[in-house]
Amino acid sequence: MATMILLPDGSNNESLDWIIVGAGSIQNALMFDDGTTAYVKCDDTGERMGIEFANPSVLEADITSIDSVRFLSSGKSTDRLSTTRIALEFYVPSGNATENAVYAAHRTNFTTINGTARQYSDGSSAVWTYANLQDLELRVTMASSIEVYLSYLALEVTYTPAVSADNATFFGANF
Repeated sequence: MATMILLPDGSNNESLDWIIVGAGSIQNALMFDDGTTAYVKCDDTGERMGIEFANPSVLEADITSIDSVRFLSSGKSTDRLSTTRIALEFYVPSGNATENAVYAAHRTNFTTINGTARQYSDGSSAVWTYANLQDLELRVTMASSIEVYLSYLALEVTYTPAVSADNATFFGANF
């Protein structure tokens, strides 16, 4: 199996309560796990933002099957004593259960939280397709009243590469 990372390339339906720090857009703030250089922050329970992701870096013909998709994140609670939490759900395609990312109570260090590898695009039986990867969108909802700093959000796609052609035949035919 192989993996590829899909980075944010757009956002929509974001609440004004998700504040961008150190970047020109939400997607730029979430592309690099660079701590306090660029991030988005929120402290209002229930506030949402939609994150769209870049198209796959691997061609469809080079993939036999898509085995799983999960989120990768880095964030922190701004409180010394209390954790904070965001809820993440696949908005497109829909059907997978909402998953929480709970960030530790630590004012200076960011915590890496990776989601569950989702084997099915609908949460139960539909296998992931290349078209699903081209349309992926996560909805992020602030699920706590303790301020969160979110500095990285990406999707990790695990796939089975297509079997390549026998190069010996190819090279033998050309010499």
